[in-house]
Amino acid sequence: MLWHVRRNVTTPEVDTPVMLRTSSVFPGPRPPIHVGACPRALVLATLVVVGATVVSCSKSSGYQIAGPVDLGMTSTMTAYYSDQNTTLYEAQIPVPLPVKKPTGTQGAAPANTPYPNAPWITTADESLEVHYTISNIDNQQHPVWLLIDPWNEFVRWNPGVTVVDDEQTTPNYGYDLQFILPAMSRVQGTITTDDMQEIAIKLASVENLLGSAQAMQAAMGDGGTVDGYDPTSIANNIFNPQNRSNSGDALYTPWIPPVIAGLTGFDLGIRTSEQANIAIEITIDVQDLNGDRFVPADSTQAQIGVPPMTLSPPGAKL
Repeated sequence: MLWHVRRNVTTPEVDTPVMLRTSSVFPGPRPPIHVGACPRALVLATLVVVGATVVSCSKSSGYQIAGPVDLGMTSTMTAYYSDQNTTLYEAQIPVPLPVKKPTGTQGAAPANTPYPNAPWITTADESLEVHYTISNIDNQQHPVWLLIDPWNEFVRWNPGVTVVDDEQTTPNYGYDLQFILPAMSRVQGTITTDDMQEIAIKLASVENLLGSAQAMQAAMGDGGTVDGYDPTSIANNIFNPQNRSNSGDALYTPWIPPVIAGLTGFDLGIRTSEQANIAIEITIDVQDLNGDRFVPADSTQAQIGVPPMTLSPPGAKL
């Protein structure tokens, strides 16, 4: 497999359009979202946060709210990536979900899946919903990306960027949503349960793709392709937020495994193409549908933690 060591949104009331970064493989519409005023005093403290503790509050034995998780970037940050054509500023933080660490030996991997053994948690075992608020406290408009780079128990997705040629560098997709935030404004929204399940399917499908013999051969630099496309283009098509697993897409559907490992966490990020003062806060609604896959709130039981491997597109600059 092509391992590298680690470096949808429902929309409420409409006010200002949201601009999604699209791929040439699957272009689509730009859904709207509400943008409101953002008092500077409410978010100044958030901008200095570089880490967060996830605190869970339980409503019932199978339901808990994880968070809040706060992340900020300031106008004094150095660029995450820069060349003569592209400059990106990014802040990121790991957000592990309270998935219980399995005990004992897990069974053999189901047929036609990319996993080394049977997943401890699948999408049928969990229901997740992420609520976010992104704040711009500058006196000027900024384009801002919300980044969700998912984990399952096997891999952690690290998309990086692809240098297309001397004049073009393109960020590879995680689950990326772009907003245009006016000066002193904020945007609020929800990544729904269906969207979070879709993110898990995307990660499993890309695992399947990049673990295939065709993708491995292409990554060795022999000019090979997968169904006529390079593996990075297919991975970006799969992860494009506008492309869905039920769409019948010819470059997505064949790579969906019959069993989908559940999400065990994600890297939360914010990105801009210019220096800016931006903050994000999220909370996560977590429901244990199995009854034995998540650690209850306030418990000291061992959690599954960060995946052992990181997966990236072939040739990505990380």
